[in-house]
Amino acid sequence: MKKINWKAYALEIIELLGGKENIQEIYHCATRLRIILKDDEKFNLEELKKTKLFKGYKKQENQHQIIIGAGIVDKVYKEIDLILNNNSLNNNDLKPENKQKFWNKKLSTKSNMLMISKRGMNSFASIFVPLVPVFIAGGMSLAIMSLVNQISPNTGFAKLLDVIGGGIMGSIPVFVGYTAAKKWGGNPFIGMAIGLVLVSPALLNRYSTNTPIQLGFDINTDKAIIDAAVQKAFEDYINSFNPGEGFIEPLQSQVVGVYYTIFSGFFKIKLIGYQAQIVPVLLVIGLSVNIERVLKRWTPQVVAIIVVPLATVILSSWLAFWAIAPLGEIIGKGISLGLSGLFKYTNWNFIGFGGMVFAGFYPFLVITGLHQGFLPIETQLLVDSNLQFGHSLSFITPVACVSNIAQGTAALMLVFYTKDKVERSKAISSTFGGYTGITEPAMFGINLQIKPLFISAAIGSAFAGWWLGMTHTMANSLGSASWIGLVQFDWNTVDTKKYIEANNIHAILTGIPMGVHIIIAMLISVFATAGTSALLLRTDWGKQSIKNYLNPFEN
Repeated sequence: MKKINWKAYALEIIELLGGKENIQEIYHCATRLRIILKDDEKFNLEELKKTKLFKGYKKQENQHQIIIGAGIVDKVYKEIDLILNNNSLNNNDLKPENKQKFWNKKLSTKSNMLMISKRGMNSFASIFVPLVPVFIAGGMSLAIMSLVNQISPNTGFAKLLDVIGGGIMGSIPVFVGYTAAKKWGGNPFIGMAIGLVLVSPALLNRYSTNTPIQLGFDINTDKAIIDAAVQKAFEDYINSFNPGEGFIEPLQSQVVGVYYTIFSGFFKIKLIGYQAQIVPVLLVIGLSVNIERVLKRWTPQVVAIIVVPLATVILSSWLAFWAIAPLGEIIGKGISLGLSGLFKYTNWNFIGFGGMVFAGFYPFLVITGLHQGFLPIETQLLVDSNLQFGHSLSFITPVACVSNIAQGTAALMLVFYTKDKVERSKAISSTFGGYTGITEPAMFGINLQIKPLFISAAIGSAFAGWWLGMTHTMANSLGSASWIGLVQFDWNTVDTKKYIEANNIHAILTGIPMGVHIIIAMLISVFATAGTSALLLRTDWGKQSIKNYLNPFEN
């Protein structure tokens, strides 16, 4: 096999970006290099389009996104990073990203609101995109664990997967603390430290201690008083069910959880952890970055190395447990309840309206990058359902699955309209990417250039979303939104039936496992996309689109 010179590609990209002195910031996601330049005029995009690795380009505000492809972008980035590090470019963790005016008086109110929204989503992307591999590792571990437990409960392998997945997902505030602090101009390691404080072992871990009753006691309360209160709460819980013959009594630890409180009155603090939660840590890091900035400005240099990190962590932690993190938890739950309610009340028996609309618009969200904002929201959905029902469920991953499958199918249709080996190879590789959860090559490389294919993918996704909506198909973890992600769905109906009954959800075919429903939805996505593509490509619009794509210089 011929060895690929990734350094040569890296040098070529750097040169076309205007040289390493022109690069202010660079990082990558699954398929794209994401770059902020000091001077956009020095960026030679036209020459970059002619390079071998180029698959697409998109710009969001001042961020340039060069689509290279999964499995390649990380290799190129590694070489770029090595080259740039010689110039110490990346040793600026404490340097905030280029500041922009919050409100540009030269623009209309509508334009300003749009810019602010985009800036917010770009900020989310910068924080969460680097964490996608972490989310996949944790989410897929829990998904496989769920599948193993459904086949053979309480195996050693399932327990190992639980340790891996629970450890990663429970520690999300640590990862977010690092990336958020770095994004907002703080010391990322102080951000990580604050994230660790929020998930400290000394706190009640509600992510793993899923108990319907939680009792709080002052930290100095006598153990005998605590034991008596726990026993009474447990007995009251059991009696509330009027247990009859065959009732299996749960363990006390499965019903009652205990947490402690410190201080009293207005400043009372509950020693409860925020494992796996997103909004609380974002609010706390937003506060800590500003505390750190103020301390650095006013603290004498001779003691700054001690005072700044210590005071930042202590003050941020105290404010976090007292008010900020509880407020973030309320906000996160509000978002979760709002989205769940929206999905619940727009999807009824044989009426999958909400699912159809969401899935139909999902590809357009991917174009803008707004879909990145669903990652923290979905994490919140999974955590809240786990706390309430003892089983994580989310409707976002199923929608992403059918949308990605649709994009891959649309790209595959190009194979039937060209004999060019390069284009056929591009279509097949893009299809494989879409079917395994990476849609950028298909979407930006083919479908958006042959617009009837993109519209067909959106229609195919909408048809599949209709099925998802009326069956209320849900995944049980984060992971890969693709055929690989089938392990993220339940293959029995025990937990999902409990959820549907508890929420009084009107869904059809509830006796069929979610794993079967997602397969049906994916197949609907494939056939609806292929059929719509075949029809649209026969129209004058479709024929001209294919011609323009294959022969761009003839018109």
